[in-house]
Amino acid sequence: MSWSSSVASAPGYRRAAGRRGEESRSPVRYRENPMCHCNPPRKAPRWISWSRQNPGRRYYCCVDAMHGGCGFVEWHDDPLPKFWSELIGDLRDEVWRLKGAATVARSEGQFAMVAPSEDQATREATVLSLLDQLREKNEEIAGIRAKYHNVVFLFTIFVLGLVASKMLS
Repeated sequence: MSWSSSVASAPGYRRAAGRRGEESRSPVRYRENPMCHCNPPRKAPRWISWSRQNPGRRYYCCVDAMHGGCGFVEWHDDPLPKFWSELIGDLRDEVWRLKGAATVARSEGQFAMVAPSEDQATREATVLSLLDQLREKNEEIAGIRAKYHNVVFLFTIFVLGLVASKMLS
């Protein structure tokens, strides 16, 4: 069903296309935003408050509220009980804290990881095992490096021997 605007209707009223000129309210409540007190009046958009006093509570406010505006504010929802306000506020704070931690981890080139729920002894054993493996790998690298230096030294002596024999002959 499509809605067409009526010139003679009051704000918030629409005339249904296909109906015989009878006025009707919009069947969808969210389309009936209140009008602000600006000149000319405009529909006030609906916002969600994330303040400590009214977290998650919806309200209508003048479009130009950030730049002064007419000062129009009207609550869409009834006030929440104190328990719900505190709960929503705490959840909001936790979400913001986690988003901040994820942003810091991404900016440092790390990935946010959730630690498995192991006991302290298992973690210490894992760390000791990894340290032993690291020590073994470092010893292997030192052995390969020593062999490399020996090969380079022998090759250098061989080349110097060839150059010396060419010069003497």
